[in-house]
Amino acid sequence: MSRWQWFQLLGFQGFWWVAVLGENSGISLLIALLALYFIASPTRLTDLKVLPLALLGWALDGLLTLMGVFSFTSWPLWLGLLWLGFVLTLGHSLRWLRSWPRYAQAAVGAVAGTASYVAGWRLGAVNLPLGLVMSVLPLALSWGALLPWLILWDQRIRKEPT
Repeated sequence: MSRWQWFQLLGFQGFWWVAVLGENSGISLLIALLALYFIASPTRLTDLKVLPLALLGWALDGLLTLMGVFSFTSWPLWLGLLWLGFVLTLGHSLRWLRSWPRYAQAAVGAVAGTASYVAGWRLGAVNLPLGLVMSVLPLALSWGALLPWLILWDQRIRKEPT
């Protein structure tokens, strides 16, 4: 990985922590971090074009919330910003996933996506009204389906070979 990809990977991890620990009180810092990202990004114009992919994540989280898989004490603006940060990783620090077959991307999504929500639950940022065991299955299925699509659409928007 390039120096930029490492910076972006570590930056996103910090972004995740600010979002989850700060929740809505960390919005200003999250916006500042996104601005810093775009100042530093070598592909800022293309990165702007992939931001609408976050709508898929927002829709998924909205659906899972309506289904009662998780809930929040207040409307999670921070989660929307987290989706913006996440889709930016697809063309940079998570670029290596592109060479993997779709089923392997789905497995990574199922495990890592679910783990992210479980970690958020453990840190108190999200509630799992159905309990941990009953929440894991819909999270794993939805993330397993979503990640390969996000990777594919990121490549298409960036006009790179699939």
